[in-house]
Amino acid sequence: MTDRLARSRQRLRARQADRFGRMAEQVHRHNPFYRAKWQAAGFESPPTLDDLADLPFTTKEELARDQDENAPWGTNLTFPLERYVRVHRTSGTTGKPLRWLDTPASWQWFLDCWLETYRGAGVEAADRVFVAFGFGPFVGFWTAFEAAQQLGCLAMPAGHLSTEQRLRVMLDDGATALVATPTYALRLLDAADRLGLDLTGSSIARTIHGGEPGAGVPAVKRQLADGYGAMVFDHAGATEVGAWGCPCGVGERLHILEEEFIVEWFDPSTGEPLEPVDPTVSDAAEPALGELVLTNLGRIGSPVVRYRTGDVGRLCAAGCPSGRPTMYLDGGVLARADDMFIVRGINVYPSAVDSLVREAGGVVEYSATVRRRRQMAEVELEVEPETGTDSGSLRSRLQDLFEERLSLRVPVRIADAGSLPRYELKANRFTFLD
Repeated sequence: MTDRLARSRQRLRARQADRFGRMAEQVHRHNPFYRAKWQAAGFESPPTLDDLADLPFTTKEELARDQDENAPWGTNLTFPLERYVRVHRTSGTTGKPLRWLDTPASWQWFLDCWLETYRGAGVEAADRVFVAFGFGPFVGFWTAFEAAQQLGCLAMPAGHLSTEQRLRVMLDDGATALVATPTYALRLLDAADRLGLDLTGSSIARTIHGGEPGAGVPAVKRQLADGYGAMVFDHAGATEVGAWGCPCGVGERLHILEEEFIVEWFDPSTGEPLEPVDPTVSDAAEPALGELVLTNLGRIGSPVVRYRTGDVGRLCAAGCPSGRPTMYLDGGVLARADDMFIVRGINVYPSAVDSLVREAGGVVEYSATVRRRRQMAEVELEVEPETGTDSGSLRSRLQDLFEERLSLRVPVRIADAGSLPRYELKANRFTFLD
C-alpha cells in the first residue's frame, strides 16, 4: 500500500469513527433493540468504533424474531413511529420477510448510495434507465427508479408489463440502460431470440444487475455482454442494510462504499475474522472466501450494527487500478453463506454451478437438485437447451466441465422447451432433498 493510500485510509477511519460515535449515542439512548443487545454485552454507555469487534453480531433471524415478538415493526426503531414515511419488505426466497421502515433522511441516504452505482457504471443525466422490476413492497425497484430520477435520467418503469411488452417498450422508447436481476436480463434475451430481435444493435449501452450473484461471474457477465452488446455492471445491497456495493468498471470488481459502511470479513463456517488480501503485493495469495459483516452509518432510524449479510466473496484491500481507495470484492458477491453444499468433500456454491452452466453455452434455463443420502450429497442438473442446440453435445460439455473444474460427476437431464420455471426477481433454481 502506498503512503498516499495509507493516509487516505487513515482519514477514512477517522470519519467512520466520528459518524459511528454520533450514531451510537442516539441508538444507545433511543433504540430498544440495540440498547438491550449492547447492555447484555456489557456496554452501559455508547460504544465507539474501537469497541466494534466486542459488540455482538446482528442476524436476520434475530431481527425476524424481534418483529414476531413485537409485531409488526419490532424494536429496532430509534425514533417515534410518526417519523417514518416508508416501509419495504425483504425479498428473499426463503423465510418470513422483514419489514423495514425509513425516515425521509434515511431514504435519501439509501438513494445517495444507489447513485454511486449509477456513477460507477457511467450512467449520466442524458440516459434513459429502464427498470425491469415490478411494483411491490420490495425495495429494488424504488431505489433504482428514484435514484435514476435524482440523477436527472428519464426513469422508465416496467410495472406489471409482460416480458414481451417490456422488450417492446424498452426498444421503442430508446432505453440506454437496463436495470434487472441477472436472471431476468437473461430471460429478456431468451424472449428477444424467440421474437427474432437482435439486442446487440439496440440503444442499450449499459446493463446493471443486482438482487443475486451473477453479474460478477465471468461466464454470466460475458453472456450478458454478448447478448446486449453492452457494458455489464454489478451492484449489491439489501433492504435491511442499504446499497453497499458499486462497480468501478475494471474487471469484475464490486467496491464497498466505505464512507457509508464499516466492513468486516469472517470465515462463514467458523466465525473467525479474515484479513483482506492486498492486491498491490506481487506475490499475494488469492483471497479466501469470506462473509461480509457490515455496519451502516446513515440509517440511524433503523440501523444494522455488525450485520451478518450472508454475502460471500473474495475481499481485497484498497488498491484497485481504478483509483478508488476502498476495499472491493474480486468477482462481486459469489454466493450466499447458507447456500453452500458439500458433494464428496467438495464445497460447492450455486454460483459455481451457474458459472459452469453459462460457460457451456446453449442453455436457456436450468434447475439443480441436491440429494442428501447418508450424510453425502449428489447434484443433478436439468437443462433446457436453446433452439438449435444439440442436446447430446450440451450434455457432454456440461459433464466434462463439472468433472474438469470441480471433480464431480453430474448427471444431466435435457428438459423440454418451456418446461422450466422463469424468474423475474431472484432465481430459485436449487432444490435440496434429504
